[in-house]
Amino acid sequence: MKSRVSSAWTSLRTLGARRPLSDATDRLMREADVAALRRAGFARVVVSGLLLITVLIATEDVPRDNLIVVHQIRAAEMTLSLLGIVGLGSAWLASRRIAVAWLPGLTATLDALLVFINLGYSHWVLGIPGSFFSVFPGIWVVPITMAASAIHYSPRLQAYVGILYVTGLGLLALAGAGLSFQEREQRLAAFAGQFSWEANMARVAMVLSVALILILVARQGRLLLERAVRETTLRLNLTRYLPRELAPILSERAFASLRAGRRIPVTLLFVDMRDSSTYGETMDPARLAIFISSFRRRVMRAAARHGGVIDKFTGDGALILFGVPVESDDDAARALACGRTLFDLIDRWNAKRGFDPPVRIGVGIHTGEVFCGVVGDEDRLEFTVLGETVNTAARIEQATKTVECSFLVSAQCIAAAGETTRWTPIEHLPLPGVTRPIRLMKPAK
Repeated sequence: MKSRVSSAWTSLRTLGARRPLSDATDRLMREADVAALRRAGFARVVVSGLLLITVLIATEDVPRDNLIVVHQIRAAEMTLSLLGIVGLGSAWLASRRIAVAWLPGLTATLDALLVFINLGYSHWVLGIPGSFFSVFPGIWVVPITMAASAIHYSPRLQAYVGILYVTGLGLLALAGAGLSFQEREQRLAAFAGQFSWEANMARVAMVLSVALILILVARQGRLLLERAVRETTLRLNLTRYLPRELAPILSERAFASLRAGRRIPVTLLFVDMRDSSTYGETMDPARLAIFISSFRRRVMRAAARHGGVIDKFTGDGALILFGVPVESDDDAARALACGRTLFDLIDRWNAKRGFDPPVRIGVGIHTGEVFCGVVGDEDRLEFTVLGETVNTAARIEQATKTVECSFLVSAQCIAAAGETTRWTPIEHLPLPGVTRPIRLMKPAK
């Protein structure tokens, strides 16, 4: 029993708690919250106006000698007018994005306060027992305000509103608990007018108001669902041919730009595992799959740590981009830091697993302009970077095999990173297939 109570308390405590969201998702949720606030505010205005008109029409022929009924009508008119003002104020604040985080709770609290002032007026001023609250006209406003709170799709807010009304109405019911059956029967005679066709028409109008608000809630839920499905479908389609780091952050406009293609300055890092054929010959297929997957996880970890985008894996190698989709002043510096992280992760992997021979890698980095875009037709699209810069970066990585230095970087990249004192030139043959002279640097001792 104790465990069940604890579990229930935990569920109540976490009700409505939001999981961490990505920036794009958080932005969409904020836009949806603002839209919901505006709709809720205007819904309050429309419903309050509709009910006020209904009350005025339905009570036009009510005898004015029944003071209790007259006072209740005046209280209802005042309450509905104030509810409309609250709705208008919340819609105005939402349209200007003022106190958006507080508005749902504030308007729900003001709604409940107005309702209980109306009910309290009937009880304490007019002397009607609190246990008769079910015949008070104001009680019919409760489902309207609760439905208006549902527009925000907040379980926590809905729980708060429910607690407000359950507590308030429960206390009001206790206020007349001491009346005997005969006393209740005598008091009820004064409420015969509450069941006239005019009063019932007012109740029908209130039910209509609840229905209209719930239609608005359902429509908003449908719109949010359709938008979420569209966004999810777009992301799923993008992840088929875009690097996984790009798909979640690309807007439709940014994707259209990639589809058209453009030339941008980037820093490219090629990494390749040395003598990988040795492991392929000595390991069984299952172990080899695990081995390559472990290597790729370390590449992904290094890229993620320094904001790189993995363009593609090629067997036991990878191409990591810095400056996609947006160029930054520290692209070259982050690429160099990523290279150092790669060597550190591989050294720790060797120490942990005791590989014999140890895993070795070669890293080549270059900075320059490339063509970047999505190419192909709708059946087979592919994200790619093309140009002499890409070819040069690949040749720099291959040069690590011939100069006996596992980490080589072009002088252009070193200059862009501002790390000239940490690197030293190296003698090397011209890079095959590269027309421009390239000066290579290695880490200084």
